[in-house]
Amino acid sequence: MDITNRGFRFLSLILIAILAIGVATPGRAEAIEPLTIVAIAGAAVLVVVLVVYLVVANLHDSQGRKAEAEPRYVACIESDLAPRSCWTIPEPPDTVSTMVAPSAVIASVTQSP
Repeated sequence: MDITNRGFRFLSLILIAILAIGVATPGRAEAIEPLTIVAIAGAAVLVVVLVVYLVVANLHDSQGRKAEAEPRYVACIESDLAPRSCWTIPEPPDTVSTMVAPSAVIASVTQSP
């Protein structure tokens, strides 16, 4: 078991030395091809267009939220026979009153032809 530890240590030292030499040695200088330059410039333009689009969309969305954030009032009527019917009103009612009617009156009104 002691022999394998020494072997792993020696192997790791060799790999670290090779990595250090590879990083320290300068690479061969090559000219960049025109197609590569055009591809890099195109990618930069694409990124700029995407960022501008997202900023404009965010501004437009936030302005839309401000308009939707205004309070709106809805009046609704619902009965057992008819589905819910709602409409918007410009202002809230001044007072809210509750009308109570006996169930017999409501039944006679809804059952009349």
